[in-house]
Amino acid sequence: MGKPEHAAALKALGINTYMGAEHDGSSLSSITKQGIFVLPQDEWTQSEVGDDPQAVGWFISDECDMGIGCTGSNPAENLADQISKVERVHAFGDGRFTMANYANGVLDTYWARGSMVQLMKIVDVASVDKYAYTSPFVDDQMTHSPHWPAESSPASAGSYGWVVDRMRAYQDPAGQHPNWIFVEAAMPLLTDSGSRTITPDQIEGAVWSAIIHEARGLAYFQHNNGSICGFYSLVECDRARLDRVAEINAEIQSLAPVLNTQSYQFSFNKSTDTMLKVYDGSAYIFAGIGLHQVPGLKTFVIPPEITGSTVEVIGENRTLRVTDHSFSDTFENEFSHHTYRLTL
Repeated sequence: MGKPEHAAALKALGINTYMGAEHDGSSLSSITKQGIFVLPQDEWTQSEVGDDPQAVGWFISDECDMGIGCTGSNPAENLADQISKVERVHAFGDGRFTMANYANGVLDTYWARGSMVQLMKIVDVASVDKYAYTSPFVDDQMTHSPHWPAESSPASAGSYGWVVDRMRAYQDPAGQHPNWIFVEAAMPLLTDSGSRTITPDQIEGAVWSAIIHEARGLAYFQHNNGSICGFYSLVECDRARLDRVAEINAEIQSLAPVLNTQSYQFSFNKSTDTMLKVYDGSAYIFAGIGLHQVPGLKTFVIPPEITGSTVEVIGENRTLRVTDHSFSDTFENEFSHHTYRLTL
């Protein structure tokens, strides 16, 4: 729900898509002429969107699983309303994809009982928002999920990867449609006692935890009611925070050719969450701290097909040595993550 006049500023941070855009009288082209894609919501008419090639999809609803973005009074009625919304867009016949954002329904508690499989299936792309770093209420909701790892702290980077796993649990096969993750950029319009503003380190940790758990897109919730930033936190915040967000986005985009390849299954250890990719003659290991894990020194046992003797730690200007087909590295905090590259 970005403000159209902010398009240039957001693009400078590496943002490439508006998931919904404020319908304030500005033309859609005021956004797309900046080279940014848009997923307009139903406030935008077909004639306003037209044949703009940068309008690549339609944003169907927000938190229909909680009865917020849909008009039903129970899960079945909300699902029926969501289906109706998708069918309306399909009738346009414009070839644009559909996406929706969900929330508590992925927890498998009392929200959206019996409807999440269908809610996930009827759209081409789904995202989820669970602001674990900033909302004590969200933290409490997460710990009531029957799938929550006992004695894990919800206010941690690992929570963002866990909610991606929850989304994938409603898909057969998992990842059948792309799953995106929301990460808060400041304090996401919270009113619960003890609400916090996310730190830049936490933003980075949350982002990479989600990616390691196979998130295929990253959305920032930028609207803010904390004291550190203005209402539009990706525009109205201190330069240091904005520069950090830009660095995170630049790293993701630089690794996009790798991230967009199929992952391989391999267990490097039991003390980190990992994702293995192969691209252009190199193996890439993405690693972070999961919910049931703790920071510290980690040892990675690598597959026999990887023959490299030196590990490049991407973006950190350092290398590690492979000894007896393994290497070790330190993860100082719960939000720490590293990306490694080795020659095949």
